[in-house]
Amino acid sequence: MFAKGLLGRPPRAPADVPRFRVLVLGIYLTDRVNQASQLVVDFAKSQHHDVDQKWVALGATPPTSDPGLKAVTVRHCRQLIPKFKLLNEMLAGLEVDDYDYIIFTDDDVALCPDFVDAYLAWVASCGFSISQPARTRFSYRDHKFCLRTWGVKARETLFVEIGPVFVFDRAAARHLLPFDERSPMGWGIDFVWPKKTRELNMTMGIIDAVTVDHSYREQGKTYSSSDNRIIMDEFLRDVEHLKPEEARVSIRIYR
Repeated sequence: MFAKGLLGRPPRAPADVPRFRVLVLGIYLTDRVNQASQLVVDFAKSQHHDVDQKWVALGATPPTSDPGLKAVTVRHCRQLIPKFKLLNEMLAGLEVDDYDYIIFTDDDVALCPDFVDAYLAWVASCGFSISQPARTRFSYRDHKFCLRTWGVKARETLFVEIGPVFVFDRAAARHLLPFDERSPMGWGIDFVWPKKTRELNMTMGIIDAVTVDHSYREQGKTYSSSDNRIIMDEFLRDVEHLKPEEARVSIRIYR
């Protein structure tokens, strides 16, 4: 079933975009089967943008011997580190202002053809500072709202999920990084983002024209959902945020 929901080459955005400098930050689990090697290849296929990739290997098993993935693996962590804490460590030595867009990715997705070029064309055309590709209907998901909506190219929303793939533009990176480590796995941060983006006069949205498939590895197998839910609840008690029913709404539809 993996990647079955991905269609052919996605429709192009209505306007051309300039050449962007793009950073891909990925984490792959060495103790689990993953798609990291293929993702490195797919992210590198951009014909219109300059893409840098930095991946961290996480797990007791030695990192991959695949030369392509090995070339962009900057660190091996044998001890499990919460995802968003690890992302902050990856970001610490980087100048985020050097990049027009940062793509944050897990290791268990499949990308549609021409992903980077098609996706960034839509994001730039819509002006989203925080965005995500819609998930195919065969994907594991926590929020049905993030599945692809047929007949729609993109949606301006008040919700962008923290994974498996999400994207910040330079403005979002400048104002919203580093991630808040009071929720080290990121749970609940996506309910804080809409409050922050409103304050900063930024928009966020989901690109339905350019999808990812997230059916390769079942969610919740590498962490405790109950523990993270407790942490999320404690985190959200201390910060301004939207309730799920307030966040999962579409402000504007692009057809």
